[in-house]
Amino acid sequence: MTPLRIAGVGVCASGMPTWAAARAILRGESPWQPTEPGKIDVPLLPVTERRRTNQVSRYAISAAVEAIADFPQARVPELASVFAAADGDGQVLASMLQALADDAASMSPTLFHNSVFNAPAGYWSIASRSRGASITVSAGEASFAAGLLEAAIEVSTGSRAVLLVAADLPFPPELASFGVTGEAFACALLLLGEGSDGTHGTIEVSLRANAAAVSDAEDRVSVAAHFAGNSAAAALPLLACVARATAAASSLPYLDDGCVEIAYRP
Repeated sequence: MTPLRIAGVGVCASGMPTWAAARAILRGESPWQPTEPGKIDVPLLPVTERRRTNQVSRYAISAAVEAIADFPQARVPELASVFAAADGDGQVLASMLQALADDAASMSPTLFHNSVFNAPAGYWSIASRSRGASITVSAGEASFAAGLLEAAIEVSTGSRAVLLVAADLPFPPELASFGVTGEAFACALLLLGEGSDGTHGTIEVSLRANAAAVSDAEDRVSVAAHFAGNSAAAALPLLACVARATAAASSLPYLDDGCVEIAYRP
């Protein structure tokens, strides 16, 4: 597949509110501490939508904004995007179920709106005034791999810039056994086609059927253990390579006993 150039990186996660913070931790320059970013502001959104956004959307948009910081702002509305998540917003689901148990007639329209799986993509399109195509994918634990593969195909077949955003937050205690575990994590990669400038290196992505994912990259990312069970955090080994500017080959488990192979070059 065509090499993809990484033109921007964004992170919003527990203990890593920005890419700069994540990079220092992934380089071993700073310790990781389990601190939540709190209620994340999304100033690009109009006031009304800002009040309505759910927390998963806030994490996703925060990472996306950081990833496109150096991208020409006039081109942002044309950006295609791929969003990836394993289970959507567990807190919204829990609140909906509670509302239905209490009184179905009291269901909040905003709550119902935020339950839609592609709500983060919708909020992003409003925030960025995007007219570009957008797709939201879900593949359980393989969601980041599925998103990366989809973004790679989009770039390779359309020769355009694609923003990949992966975000998952842990489900609340009452639904913990049904969804995401681990710490909250969101990241974004701005991917460009061949011939473009990529200040964070280059990756090649390929899908192999009937092949087990083989990689020791995650073993070298000690912070990954804190995000175990969060599909978006499958990006950590790749982000560690970017942070350290270290060439590496790795792979991620995919569906039907396949794997997504990633070759990174700084």
